[in-house]
Amino acid sequence: MKRSRDQLVGLMGIEVVRFQDESAAFDEVAARILALERGDLPCMTRLLFGGPASLDQLSAILDVPRAAVAGTVERLTLAGYARRRPDAGEVQVELTEHARDWIERIWAPLREDGVRLLEAYSTPHLAMIAAFVEQASALQEARTRRLRAWLALPASPARRPHLKGGLSPAALQRVQVFIEANLGDAIHLHDLAARAALSPFHFARAFKTSVGMTPRAFVEQRRIERVKQLLIESDQPIASIAVDTGFGTQSRLTSVFKRETGFTPGVYRRGRA
Repeated sequence: MKRSRDQLVGLMGIEVVRFQDESAAFDEVAARILALERGDLPCMTRLLFGGPASLDQLSAILDVPRAAVAGTVERLTLAGYARRRPDAGEVQVELTEHARDWIERIWAPLREDGVRLLEAYSTPHLAMIAAFVEQASALQEARTRRLRAWLALPASPARRPHLKGGLSPAALQRVQVFIEANLGDAIHLHDLAARAALSPFHFARAFKTSVGMTPRAFVEQRRIERVKQLLIESDQPIASIAVDTGFGTQSRLTSVFKRETGFTPGVYRRGRA
C-alpha cells in the first residue's frame, strides 16, 4: 500500500524518535558493561577520535563543567580505560589499549551491521539520506544552543520553576557550612532545618528544590567526597576513615562507597596511588 506524504513524514518522525531511544538504550547497556556512567561515554568517544586532551580541552569540547570532566576521567582511570601523561605544560588524558579493545567489542558489530544495511541503497539514495541526516543534525544543534541560552539567563523560565520555593542563598550557605563542619558526627534533619529557620518538613522540600537532592543524599555525597580525599591524601586506615566521616563502620562505608563509585575504598586507594 502506497503511503501519502503526510503518512511518510509522520512515520519518519516516529522512527527518528525510536532510533534515538534505541541509541540511548544501547549506550546505557554499554556503560553498565563498562562499569561506567552513561555520561562518561562522550569523553571516551572524544579521546578515541580526537586523541589525548587536557581536562580544560575536554570541558570545552564536551560543553560540561571541568569538575564533571574530572570525575569522568577519574572513573575512566580507575577502571583502566584512561591514563594521564604529562606533556609540555599540562597533563593530557589518553585512552588505554584496554579501553580500545572494549570499544571494538561493543561497537564494532553495530558498525558492521550499519555498513551492511547501507549496501542495499544506491549512491543517489545514500546522498539523499546523508543530506537529511546532516540537515537534521544542524537543526538539533541549533535548538540545543537555544536551550543552553535559556539556562544562561539568571531569571530564565527554565530556571524559575526550579528555584521557586527553595532556600535563600544565605540559608543554604549556613546549612552547607554546618554539614561540612560535622561530617564525622550524626547530622539530623532538625539540626539542618534550624540553620534555615524552617520546620523540618518545609526545610526538606526547600533544600531539595535548591540542591536537587534530599538533605540525606547531600550529606552522604559530601561524606563520600571526604572519604575520597582521605583515601588519597592520607595513610589513615579505612576503618578509621569510616568513623571520621560519619559512616561508623568499615562495612557500611564499603557498601555505600561501592554503590556510589563502583569501587571499594581499598581498590579506589590503590588505583589513585
